[in-house]
Amino acid sequence: MGRWRWVLGLMIGALALYGAVRGLDLPTLWATLRAGSYQWMLPALLALILSVAARTARWGILLNAPAGVSLLRLWNILNAGYLVTHVLPFRMGELARILLLVRFPQTPAGLVAMSIVVEHTLDLVVLLALTGVALAFQPGARELGLLSHAGPALTLGALGGLLLGAFRPQWARRLVETLTQPLPRPLQGRLRHEAEAALQGLQVLRTPRALAGALGWSLVAWLATAAQLYAVMWVFLKSPDGWVALLTTSALTFGMLVPSTPGYIGVVQGITVWVMGAFGIPQATAFSISVASHGLTYGVLVALGAIGLWLETGHVGLGFLQRAAVEDAER
Repeated sequence: MGRWRWVLGLMIGALALYGAVRGLDLPTLWATLRAGSYQWMLPALLALILSVAARTARWGILLNAPAGVSLLRLWNILNAGYLVTHVLPFRMGELARILLLVRFPQTPAGLVAMSIVVEHTLDLVVLLALTGVALAFQPGARELGLLSHAGPALTLGALGGLLLGAFRPQWARRLVETLTQPLPRPLQGRLRHEAEAALQGLQVLRTPRALAGALGWSLVAWLATAAQLYAVMWVFLKSPDGWVALLTTSALTFGMLVPSTPGYIGVVQGITVWVMGAFGIPQATAFSISVASHGLTYGVLVALGAIGLWLETGHVGLGFLQRAAVEDAER
């Protein structure tokens, strides 16, 4: 199964990249890159840092501010997860975050895993709300109509399941007990313990103040992400449209849900050229924007991730993923 996912991810990335470069005039592309106003990369960098900081603050809320785990540590671990996501396929960065944080007894695996699930669900809720606003100001974006149908269905399904677990935890406990009944007693006890920790991760949904804080930081994070792309658009355009930046950000997020190459190489370029092309932005310009924005994100997150991984583990290698898997199997 893993091999086929690799092949599928590579095929999707290659097809998306082919769609982005098909018919691209190289002299025009080179002229566009040379004429860019690259001073706009500085505000783009600041917006990227703000988005990561907002996600860090939100993660602290979703973990219920565990004692002894500072925001600086969460910043390091979050960035280490981004590093893994950008060099390995299948969103392995989420697993890396869990493995790095379960070293502390106050953050069991079930709690960390559920915080990530809630995190992504809140992302979809906020992003869909922003997309709805953007589509209202850009009614001609018919090519993005899929987001207004598939997106809400996906989000409502995920949110409904989480709310059910948050307000009817006894149902979730019964389900876990039924599913784990045939298993050996030690494994059964361990899985039930992690499931109980996961239910604690849903506490934010029952706490209005915490939920408002998590949603607020989600809004800041996504506005900052769209602002990063908007700043990069200024590098190559004289008067870019902020709504186009927001719609492109939304389309990119949903596009990244499918299997892809590490770092979403190809997918980012294909989606950016497709969406911006719908608003009349030339192919060479849209491709230049995608390369500059993606290159900035990739480089900064890999650098911050390497620093975070070194501070947390004492080295930059990804061997901790294999060691953790071995230790888990031994237990």
